[in-house]
Amino acid sequence: MTRTTTIDRLSATTWIDVAVVVVLSAIAILGFEPAFGHFSFVTAAFGGLVVGTAAAVLCRLFRLSVPLTVAVALAAYFLFGTPLAMPGSATLGVLPSLDSLSGLVIGAVFGWSDAVTLQAPLEAPPYVAVVPYVAGWLVTLVSVSLAVRWLPRARARGGRGVGRAAVLVAGPLALFVAGILLGTVDAYLAAVRGVAFAAITLLWLAWRRARSAAVEVVADPGLRRRRIVGVGSVALGAVVVGALAGSALAPPPASRFVLRQEVTPPFDPLDYPSPLAGFRQYTKDLQKTELFTVDGLTSGQVIRLATMDSYDGVVWTLTDPKDSPDASGSFELLGSTIPEPRLFTPGSTSTATIDIQEYSDVWLPTVGYLTKLGFDAYQGTDPSTTVRVNTATGTTAVTSGVKDGLRYSVDATAQKIPSDKALAKVAPARLELPPVTNVPDIVSAKAEEYAGSATTAIQKLRNLERSLKTLGYLSHGRASDPVPSRAGEGADRMTDLFAKSPMVGDQEQYSSAFALMARRLGYPTRVVMGFAPKVVDGKPTTVTGNDVTAWDEVAFDGVGWVPFFPTPTKTDAPKNQTTKPKLEPQPQVRQPPPADPKAQDLLTPVKTKDNERKKSATGFAIPAWAWVVGGIVVIPLVLYFVPLLIVAALKRRRRRRRLTTGPPDRRAAGAWDELADGYDELGLSVPRNATRLQAAAALEAQSGEQNLRVPQGGLATLARDVDAAVFDGSEVSADRVDAVWRASDAAIGDARSSAGGLRSRLAAFRYRRAAKDGRGKGSRGKKGSA
Repeated sequence: MTRTTTIDRLSATTWIDVAVVVVLSAIAILGFEPAFGHFSFVTAAFGGLVVGTAAAVLCRLFRLSVPLTVAVALAAYFLFGTPLAMPGSATLGVLPSLDSLSGLVIGAVFGWSDAVTLQAPLEAPPYVAVVPYVAGWLVTLVSVSLAVRWLPRARARGGRGVGRAAVLVAGPLALFVAGILLGTVDAYLAAVRGVAFAAITLLWLAWRRARSAAVEVVADPGLRRRRIVGVGSVALGAVVVGALAGSALAPPPASRFVLRQEVTPPFDPLDYPSPLAGFRQYTKDLQKTELFTVDGLTSGQVIRLATMDSYDGVVWTLTDPKDSPDASGSFELLGSTIPEPRLFTPGSTSTATIDIQEYSDVWLPTVGYLTKLGFDAYQGTDPSTTVRVNTATGTTAVTSGVKDGLRYSVDATAQKIPSDKALAKVAPARLELPPVTNVPDIVSAKAEEYAGSATTAIQKLRNLERSLKTLGYLSHGRASDPVPSRAGEGADRMTDLFAKSPMVGDQEQYSSAFALMARRLGYPTRVVMGFAPKVVDGKPTTVTGNDVTAWDEVAFDGVGWVPFFPTPTKTDAPKNQTTKPKLEPQPQVRQPPPADPKAQDLLTPVKTKDNERKKSATGFAIPAWAWVVGGIVVIPLVLYFVPLLIVAALKRRRRRRRLTTGPPDRRAAGAWDELADGYDELGLSVPRNATRLQAAAALEAQSGEQNLRVPQGGLATLARDVDAAVFDGSEVSADRVDAVWRASDAAIGDARSSAGGLRSRLAAFRYRRAAKDGRGKGSRGKKGSA
């Protein structure tokens, strides 16, 4: 007799309920478009809706229980999630892989936090696409399951059926709200989607109420028509009023509440040292070190490393991202396509490939302002999941580290630099940069002095740049430099730079000085650190530490950030003037006669004869013969006995732990472990994962081949005694433990004495770490084997 599977049929009302839930969920999930952009999420989002709906409906049709429904839905989630949400990680394009399966789990758990901390559009990491997929899958699975299982059992009269039907709207409504919170300030068809969602919900609930009053409707067809007309009129009026009110009373985009504006990105650059603070490390320690190679760099093009706009009197740093969302320290994870800065005029474009060698830091060397970034090779963590970009400053960081083996390609656009004549008609941009603090007064005075009588911003800035380059001298503080130069950009170093004549420093000091003077004059200025290597067109460029540099950028309204290079190139500063401050001559004043001539006489220098015998400049000296004896005798003895004593101490500690730690059966097992370690240190091969009897037989065979003595009766007797103590279940006395230890010591002692002097000495230097499990294995690997 064959068993046939019966399939339930769903009523037309239930199918309509399912359709309404799916349509409402589809309207709601379109709200993810601003976060993901370009409808790249549609496949994953609507795929999740289909998978969740199909699992709920099919399991109900085949009368599967709720636990089985959950199991089937999870299997469908992983099976179809790979081609729908993570096709790039799939095997053969559709089959799940370890990467796709782990991404489906990570994305469902952690993708939500990444979705609100990363900048839109969300393109990386790959598992972020799981967010709309799992959202659609979960909402439709729960809501459709309620529609096909729970709602049909509602009573057909009164308002209870409508109340239960309204519960089904909770899932799509939560999905609608999630699209708003995870989105951006620019909503996607907010009025249209909101009105459509409300209209469909009202019409459906009204229809459900009419169905619950079926008896009254059948009895009076006229009442049915009036009810339908009334419901339609109310719904149409709600749609019209909602559309008009939504258009007239819609708040501005800036006032929208979205989570990404309330959550601080996880990468905090203040956890790392200021890039400019390590400037001298490149010029001194890494001067000739090949840091990385750039293919595609053109002559005159500089490499950006980090941009700093905050100064506290000690160093220039990146601004704390908590202070401002647009600060230089605000970094976000982006996809392969990177948007342009807000204040930017695009110029020439370029493509370069950078191969990291000895460079090691979190700051990624880039060319210009990135528009596209792709990693070609790496070691360890995938940098596409840890890269963070600040589009406003052109700074890129990799939290997992930029190190040897990393190769990446960049597409970049340079800032277009207008002529000074054109900039004379442009005002500096009005930006709220973090204030600079603890600036020395001499910097303010020099800013006014160097700016001169210029009337435009660009003229004053050029005057500052020209004055520093003309009056200053370049020195990195190396031994080969003509004059010394102290590192740092703190307030004391700025005072030292301006107070001494002439000025001496390198890019670290001159870029800091220019930025502080420009900020004193009210111009938005920031410091950029990077590299300026010599480029041979058509050939890859190798960048060394000697190519490090720093410059300044000033923001002009509607133009962008214009670079300034205030560091001088001349290095022949007069040595006798680098430490003498400039003194102003004082008028001569006749001094009164001294009041106490005796006191002056006492201060007159007098040459006196030193009658004390000078102490010998040399103390006790070790004779040469002692050094010879020490080199020949003492050093070899130290090299021999120190390791021997250390190994002996470790062996005593191992033996004491096995002999005194744990219950008696474990201490008995420790006797066999000590025996096995002793044979291993003599050079014998102790079988792993073998019983004690098997190990005893192997050790006896090797001892016979190598002429090593074994106890009378062989090692098998000791193995049986240890197995009995461990596995027979009887109480193990202290005398029994001592007996197996004495037998173990005697066996290993016989083996060592017959091994010869040289082999015994070598064994004394060997140490085998004690195993974690002191019980070992029995004769047949289970209890009762003895």
